Amino acid sequence: MIRLTRSTKAQNLIEYAIVVALISAALALLSTYVFRSVQAEQKIVTEDSLN
Repeated sequence: MIRLTRSTKAQNLIEYAIVVALISAALALLSTYVFRSVQAEQKIVTEDSLN
């Protein structure tokens, strides 16, 4: 009974670590696209203000 509880806790910890890693990777990938989008908008605003 004690081994089952320890094993379950370890499994839960590993599952949470995997979920956090996946979310972090997704945010890192999305941040690149968000950064590019912001740069494009800044460029458009800058070009409009110069004209």
